[in-house]
Amino acid sequence: MPTKSSLKHYECRIARHILLKMNWLMHIIILQVLLGQVLSNLTCTNIKNIDKCSCKHDLYGEDIEVECGLSTLELNLMESIIKIECNSDQTKWEQNFGQIDINKLHYAKCLLSDSGINQTISTLGINKIQSLKLVSMRLNGSLENTYLSNLESVETLDITLTKLILTNESFEGTPRLTKLYLRENYIEDIPAGVFKPLTLLQILDLGDNKITKINSDLFYGIPLKRLNLDTNYLTSLDLNSQSLNNLDVANNRITSLTVGRLNQLLNISLNKNILVTMPDQTFKNTSLVSIRFSYGNFTTIPQRFLTNLDRLLNVYLTSLNIEKVPENMIWDSQNITNLSLASNRLKELPVMFFRDARKLKLLDLSKNQIENINHELLGPLINLETLDLSNNLIIKINNYSLKHLRNLKYLNLERNKITNINREALNVPKLKTLKLAYNKISNLTPNNVFSLYYLDQVETIDLSNNFINCIDPGWVNLIKLININLSSNNFTVLRIQDIQYINEIVKTNLNNNPLEVIDLSNLEIFAKAQSPPYNFWNNRQINLSSDKFICDCRNYEYARFLHNQMPKIVYKYLQIEQKLICNDGLGTEFSNLNIESLTCDWKIFEDVDKTDCFECECTYRPHDKSALMNCSNRNLIVAPEVIISSRNVNYTELNLRNNSITKLPNYENLNIKKLNIGYNNLNTINITQLPKYLTELHLEHNNLTMISETNLTNILPNLNNLTMNSNSWICDCNAKNTINFIHKYSSKIFDLANITCDQSSTLLQTLTEKEVCQEELNTDMITVSMFLAVLSSVFSLGLLWMLYSNNKTKIKIWLYSYNITWPISEESLDLDKKYDAFISYSHMDIELVEKHLVPGLEGGSSPFKLCLHYRDWVVGEWIPNQIARSVDESRRTIIVLSQNYLKSVWGRTEFRTAYSSALNERRSRLIVILYNDISEKDLDSELEAYLSMNTYIKWGDRWFWEKLRYALPHRPATKKNTRAKIIVPDKLNSVRLT
Repeated sequence: MPTKSSLKHYECRIARHILLKMNWLMHIIILQVLLGQVLSNLTCTNIKNIDKCSCKHDLYGEDIEVECGLSTLELNLMESIIKIECNSDQTKWEQNFGQIDINKLHYAKCLLSDSGINQTISTLGINKIQSLKLVSMRLNGSLENTYLSNLESVETLDITLTKLILTNESFEGTPRLTKLYLRENYIEDIPAGVFKPLTLLQILDLGDNKITKINSDLFYGIPLKRLNLDTNYLTSLDLNSQSLNNLDVANNRITSLTVGRLNQLLNISLNKNILVTMPDQTFKNTSLVSIRFSYGNFTTIPQRFLTNLDRLLNVYLTSLNIEKVPENMIWDSQNITNLSLASNRLKELPVMFFRDARKLKLLDLSKNQIENINHELLGPLINLETLDLSNNLIIKINNYSLKHLRNLKYLNLERNKITNINREALNVPKLKTLKLAYNKISNLTPNNVFSLYYLDQVETIDLSNNFINCIDPGWVNLIKLININLSSNNFTVLRIQDIQYINEIVKTNLNNNPLEVIDLSNLEIFAKAQSPPYNFWNNRQINLSSDKFICDCRNYEYARFLHNQMPKIVYKYLQIEQKLICNDGLGTEFSNLNIESLTCDWKIFEDVDKTDCFECECTYRPHDKSALMNCSNRNLIVAPEVIISSRNVNYTELNLRNNSITKLPNYENLNIKKLNIGYNNLNTINITQLPKYLTELHLEHNNLTMISETNLTNILPNLNNLTMNSNSWICDCNAKNTINFIHKYSSKIFDLANITCDQSSTLLQTLTEKEVCQEELNTDMITVSMFLAVLSSVFSLGLLWMLYSNNKTKIKIWLYSYNITWPISEESLDLDKKYDAFISYSHMDIELVEKHLVPGLEGGSSPFKLCLHYRDWVVGEWIPNQIARSVDESRRTIIVLSQNYLKSVWGRTEFRTAYSSALNERRSRLIVILYNDISEKDLDSELEAYLSMNTYIKWGDRWFWEKLRYALPHRPATKKNTRAKIIVPDKLNSVRLT
């Protein structure tokens, strides 16, 4: 008994011996494969140094692959198989390296020598091959016995894609064959004695050749069980075999078939032949269990074709153009369980056709021309479980048509012409699946009786592609229903009351309906009323899709559901997957709409005490229960006195913009919260006659000169948004009330920096009541001063110089507050400011700031000193304090306005702080950089108002850096420019938001 170490030494020595004996000059492969312990140690490390070869070893899959020139060898240790592909006629084997066993050997693209394949196998040191497969082999002449000689151990032989000429001696060397596969070998003739030596043969496959004739006794005496003759050129067949069980002659040209001597025949396949008829009781002497015959022209079925076949179970006669069947076709064959006559031209079956088919479980009559279901015909089928009548011409299912089918579980009536179903027609107590798709059903309650009433066990119903437009109350009786398909019907409105009729649905498919409205107005009430486990919403899922959806307030409740604005209990019971496209022609998805924007025409809004709408466009907005009255752009001269309202409307928004209205009626007692009278011809306005609870008022671009009211106590207490620019405001003693009004509401006026005196650039916000009335007083004071100056010129000049020297800064500030800028420069007012500019931006836009703005402004010949969050703020200090300090210590505040900035809470705080500071100092210190596109709908009212009255610099503008540097503080070029006044223009860019 050799030791483990000596055995390993022996293995290595053998491997080296194998490799040294290889002759590579003629691409010769000499391989020895050792199984067991020897084979387990044969790896690529033994052969990797061989010239002209490469080796791959899969350590996990136990696979070895060797490539030598065009030839390859694959070894799989686990499956005990060797695959050799030669790819050269010069590949051969020589030398003998001992005898080992292997189960499977596959050759491909090799030349078989006259000495036979056994000699080649022996040369490789392999014996006792059980399975041999030869693919695309080449041999000289016919398959003589020498090629397959001495292969007594082979039990399975598979030759394919090889041109074979068989002889009576071809298989003498393989007497133990039990399986022989000879597909696709161009075989034309079968010698009478070729299979005689194969006394153990059970399976023979001669398919896909060119055989035209088979000798009737070819297989006599052979224990053949399965014979494949498919895809040949046979025209007739008469076999004598006492053992054959399975016969496949599909895809031939058979016109005559005799099976009388096939006593043990169980299964036969006749597909794709040209049989027109057969003798009566063709299979009477067989043990037939299954017959398959499809794709032919078997128009005349013989009498008693399949009668008295006690073992017959399966009959498939499909796509044969059968128009009639004999009444006795299957009589006395009482064990048939599956029968298919699908894809024929049957209009009806004889009434007694199923006389002895009581055990039938599957009946397929689909794709025929049947118009009626005869209950007498189906009477014997008491055990039928599956019935397929799809793709026929059935118009109506009458009462009691299926009454005998007490065990039916699957019924397919798809693609017929059914318009209605009587209640008793579907009295099938065990039915689980019902398919009625692609019919013409519009109503499931003919005569006010629910058609599906008896289906209390049904689980799946497919009613897709019909004309149904509602869900009937009768659905509530289908207590086991878990899946219903109502897609591609005529549903235009879906209400929660409809859905509740369907119990315990896992999935309801309502896709591809012309849905316009989904009314979930009672969903919250209904969901809260449920008490698990007795609620029927559990696990409910609805699929919806439509391209006809009305995207207005009629679907507001559904929008609330989509935007998770309903109580959590609602989503516990109901799930909706949807793709609803608005009928606006733009392909807008309803789920992408802003719920606050949903409105609907005032005419369809139903409420108590609702007033009518005249001349204007009136809508209702359910989000805040408001009425919107849009009278803009209508050439109105007189404002409407009757404003729309109703009992359950919270307030009204009135838009009179862009008309020619000169005076407003008394709206004091009307529930108007937003009033837009901009761009009209108003020349006077009575503040006391405006709506009491007004929150938003637009007066810009009119002809207003003053506000006459003196007592502003309790006037417009809720106002928070006011615009007044571009009017003809006077700035004399009559402007006292106007100035008082502006001062009172200054924090609410968004265009405060643009409200100026008529024909002047003076800002009303800078004036006081005393200032507008002191012009005469100022003139007298100047005269007296001049007189005193003449009398006391030396003394006065000295005194003035002393006063100016001691109070220089205060005097400059006083003069600047009255718009007297000489000899004051902005630089002198900002001497105490630490930074030229504070940059306010969202951290999401830091790349623009760090890579572009900071280098561009802090570099160059005239650098600016910038204040930045990340560099100049104190860590841990309160953020609002740091914002205020940054704005106060900077001569300008640069706002990087982007989508990210609009979402930033601190960004908005910085904007308000800077804007407030600019208003207090009455200087334009804000510089807005528009970064990427922003639409007006993204802005809140504060920013929108500011940008509507100010312009900005747009990133990417060809003059961007010139405009930005011009807007920043100017430093005088020389000290001689002591009176230079730096004015930052408001108009930097004419581009407007769109």
